[in-house]
Amino acid sequence: MSALESSEELRSGTLPRTFETFQDGMCYVEYAKEEKTEVTTLEGDDEEIKVADMYPIIFLGNGYVAYDANLPNKDVENEVVQTVADLLNEDIFYEPVEFDRDTLHSIVDRSDKVREADFAPSSQRPDNVSARYLPGLQDTSFWEKYGSEPLEKVKVDLPDKAIYNVSFYEKGKVTVHGRKIPEDVQVEILRYITDEVVSSLGVETFQKTLRGVDR
Repeated sequence: MSALESSEELRSGTLPRTFETFQDGMCYVEYAKEEKTEVTTLEGDDEEIKVADMYPIIFLGNGYVAYDANLPNKDVENEVVQTVADLLNEDIFYEPVEFDRDTLHSIVDRSDKVREADFAPSSQRPDNVSARYLPGLQDTSFWEKYGSEPLEKVKVDLPDKAIYNVSFYEKGKVTVHGRKIPEDVQVEILRYITDEVVSSLGVETFQKTLRGVDR
């Protein structure tokens, strides 16, 4: 399970030193995967070395699990999901999350401000329109024109969490925006999203896992 205890040439697994626990049964750990790459020395020689990429896995203590949205490929994603099952010591039902467009509009209705929005107008050109307005889009002429159109992405201020903006994508990714967000804050925001936003929307594919979190 631990990457440090693996006997494989290219090791993978969890990193015990990254494990942290938080209130309400929440915890954070990183999955590590080694790969080979070439570097050039000052003498001009190419040398092969091993490097490791780390991907966070967050257990939110309420039946939801969040993991990195920027995994390099499907194989790594399968490894991360299997790691979650191994850590829980049980088989889990996994299904990629997709927000439907009604869900994104419901998120808008529950938000304090909409900072950015991507629309796919149903009966006109262009096929996609986007806008960004930090004071909030809801009182703009753009929103008056496109606000009822199908949404593909929306960036919002969540109630009581306005210090960090959160983007929701139609394909199921959630991005918490901020620089060097501490792990405890990441966990707190994701717990809030699953407790106060996702659970109230009745998104069936959120029954077991929350797919993808950007940092």
